[in-house]
Amino acid sequence: MPDVNSVDDVDEAFWNKRFEEINNFEKHIAENGTIIFKFFLNLSKEEQKNRLLRRLDRPDKQWKFSSGDLKERKLWDKYQECYEDVLNRSSKSHAPWFNIPADDKATARYIVAKILYDTLKNYIDIVEPELPQKEKDNIGFYREQLENE
Repeated sequence: MPDVNSVDDVDEAFWNKRFEEINNFEKHIAENGTIIFKFFLNLSKEEQKNRLLRRLDRPDKQWKFSSGDLKERKLWDKYQECYEDVLNRSSKSHAPWFNIPADDKATARYIVAKILYDTLKNYIDIVEPELPQKEKDNIGFYREQLENE
């Protein structure tokens, strides 16, 4: 990044400028019709521990594990402070953060889907894209090509 040559350059002034830029960008795109969804999947420390243990126990999930995860877990409280700062400084009426409890994956997915649905149902001008007629007319041909591979 320009003007960042070392970690010492990433000070409070850097973050103040960064958040101002992020908030201005999100405001600009919202004013131009972009619907912004920001979801913070809030996982408890206990659930993170359980998921890491499952990764170690399951050979098909071990690829997801990194020893660095254990090092980072020691910084849990600092991460929580940083997350809180980010959410407080960048949640705006045009681009709010949604803090989703994520210990239970099914519940988290439901909450995210409900927020998306409840927001998007208010827009009557959003339509599903339609396949051009020429493509529709050839669906049988395309199916035959795929089935005969």
